[in-house]
Amino acid sequence: MQRALPLRHLLATTLIPLARQSLVLPVRHSFRSLHSFSHRHSPSMTAVTIPSTGQHPSSPVTLFKNPIRAIWNVQGENVPTLWWPSRDLDPSQPRTVLLMIPGNPGLIDYYTPFLQTIHDTCQGKIDIFGASHLGHSSGRHVTDPSRLFTLQEQVDSKIAIFDALAEKFPKGTRFVLAGHSMGSWLSLKVLKARPRHGIERVFELFPTIHKIADTPNGRNMKNLFKPSVQTMVGGLVSTLRFIFSAPPVLRSIVSLATGQDAEMATVTSQELLHGHVVRNCLFLAGQEMEQIAEMDTVLIEEHASKFVFYYGKTDEWSPIENYYEMQERFPKVKSILCEQGMVHAFVLGHGEAMGVLVGGWINELGL
Repeated sequence: MQRALPLRHLLATTLIPLARQSLVLPVRHSFRSLHSFSHRHSPSMTAVTIPSTGQHPSSPVTLFKNPIRAIWNVQGENVPTLWWPSRDLDPSQPRTVLLMIPGNPGLIDYYTPFLQTIHDTCQGKIDIFGASHLGHSSGRHVTDPSRLFTLQEQVDSKIAIFDALAEKFPKGTRFVLAGHSMGSWLSLKVLKARPRHGIERVFELFPTIHKIADTPNGRNMKNLFKPSVQTMVGGLVSTLRFIFSAPPVLRSIVSLATGQDAEMATVTSQELLHGHVVRNCLFLAGQEMEQIAEMDTVLIEEHASKFVFYYGKTDEWSPIENYYEMQERFPKVKSILCEQGMVHAFVLGHGEAMGVLVGGWINELGL
């Protein structure tokens, strides 16, 4: 197993060179020692390496306009993460930590503009963490590109990451979960596993928490998730990458084909379009179709006051009928129907707008 490298600054393909340069020296100065630790009471978790939360640069508003990037080793698997540290607070006041759980594809870099906007909207008062899904990244930290990770392994990974944060931050820290798409279902699993561990709010953004296979996209795309198709598509992606090996060329093709802006096209071309990543995305989607079926009504009713569900009007993964169903079945839950024309994949063009909304919700809580 390749050892996880704490604060190893990956070539941040979604950031301009100036941003990369602005991180290196301040971070090395501020984090002289990094701590590796393991949960002795949790045999499923081995060495999770995260930066110390006890030291902060003196001016995070200027230092952390881009996140700290690190590889965490979670349950023996290396996971790319992003961290926006909070500014120094009164030590007598509890900390607030937002954990972002992505959808599928589960590349956390897609969420950079969204999370940066939340951090700015909250004036740097909260810590924000985000982690990619297992198997949804490429690079030297990947030890077995042939491995396909199950939905349950993704659940276990997110619970382990939450546990790492809960242990690292001081007692009384208030946690906020934000889940997007199937990440909303994963956030429910984290809450269910850790109901009394300081989770104050759960933001479910364009949630796919039940009957995914019965949605318009679920029905239309079901053949794409068959094992034979997963292998074929993964092979085609690997071939495409071999032919168009120059990053600028592949990025331009992606941008022209999808309409993505330069930042998102860079994430797609340099992080998503690898054979093993695409296979893991499709494999996970197939498992979602089979396993995300029944809504956990007991959990939602028990924690009704913690939730904000945010639905889109034209979402074919979580259709508008889900919004009306949520209102009818759970009148105590705050359900919102988007009036800003955002789409399911809000990170592709609406990340900042969604970030302003979520940041506002956090500010309203007084956290």
